[in-house]
Amino acid sequence: MAYRARKRKISPKGSAIPKVAVACQGGGMHAAFEIGVLTEILEDIKERKRFELVGVSGTSAGALCALMVWYGLVPKVSGSRGSVLEAIDKLNRFWDDFVAKPGTETLLNLFTYGALRAEETELPVLGVNAQILGLNPYGMIIKAVAACLPRLGARKQYFDLEYMLAEACPDFGKIDWQSVKTRLLIGASEVINGAETVFDSDCNMAAHGKKYTEAKVTHRWRQRLPLTLSGVAASGTLPAFREAERIDGGYYWDGLYSQNPPVREFLAGTHEVPDELWIIRINPQEWPELPKTNAEIQDRQNELMGNLSLNKELDFILTVNAWTKDYEGEKFAKDHKHVTVRTIKMREKTADELRYSSKFDRSRDFMDQLRIEGRAVARDWLDGWPEKVGCYPDDAGYREYR
Repeated sequence: MAYRARKRKISPKGSAIPKVAVACQGGGMHAAFEIGVLTEILEDIKERKRFELVGVSGTSAGALCALMVWYGLVPKVSGSRGSVLEAIDKLNRFWDDFVAKPGTETLLNLFTYGALRAEETELPVLGVNAQILGLNPYGMIIKAVAACLPRLGARKQYFDLEYMLAEACPDFGKIDWQSVKTRLLIGASEVINGAETVFDSDCNMAAHGKKYTEAKVTHRWRQRLPLTLSGVAASGTLPAFREAERIDGGYYWDGLYSQNPPVREFLAGTHEVPDELWIIRINPQEWPELPKTNAEIQDRQNELMGNLSLNKELDFILTVNAWTKDYEGEKFAKDHKHVTVRTIKMREKTADELRYSSKFDRSRDFMDQLRIEGRAVARDWLDGWPEKVGCYPDDAGYREYR
């Protein structure tokens, strides 16, 4: 699919422009909304040059989006110098390949998504759900099915995330780290020790001679590690569907449980602390009413797990902002800068209607629906930025504070 940039007003030459970091929440195929938002952000950079993208972060499906943008932007010693157009193309091509292709993959998607939809249907009066997909990813049945899929016509990248990442980023081992200008943070959770984990491109830059913070354990329940494709795969490892990702003796699951997505690290140990942090929120902060059915409860639990962990980090940023104002002129204020936090979110009707099961709908039509909405929402948001868009926490929800 071709993505044609629109003509926009260019900022005056030589004017200072804000430095921006964009953080992408995880949420399965609901992240298709982020594809559209990121595409518009990148096009705005190309056409209007009003801000500089100094960082991207993501967890789970948001990590896939963030990786593709970052990989398209960074230079490689193999020849590609990276560009906004390359980032747009890489992001959209990856997700076009991620969705189910006609044939075996479409049938498999219909079965999986259909089974999850069926599980959300309660038996009348009793309030009991049918359990259909209660399979263990470590069990023989799942492994046997995976072994048969290629013979049935399914592409390896459809069911093997690590393979797909390697195919999408063939020159990951040839990145010109000395010239990288954009930081990437990927959130994951170490299973055995329960350590909050961030795979950080700054660690790779330190290893290649740049004067940035090296990989280290911040304390025993929190760690920063070098960025790897395995780390991105770990961020997208839901324990109900995929075995834990093993990296250097550790076992990793989805980052939903710890940081969705990582943002705190942008404020410390990096070459560029952003002026603004934009959160692409795909898990709604609010619900229209109290969840009552098992499906509604499961959906809201999943959203809360990601939102509450994120909000704690954002609230701390607001606290630091307040301290920099209170201690203006003192050492603390000189060592820290004010960071404006903003939210880009789905339309309220879309957020209210989506359910947990649709996070696993890998159909092309569903992806395009959310991708198109993401572009439309981001286009309006960017046209109003910065004067006519809100700031966190007021812009995280859909309704006025009551």
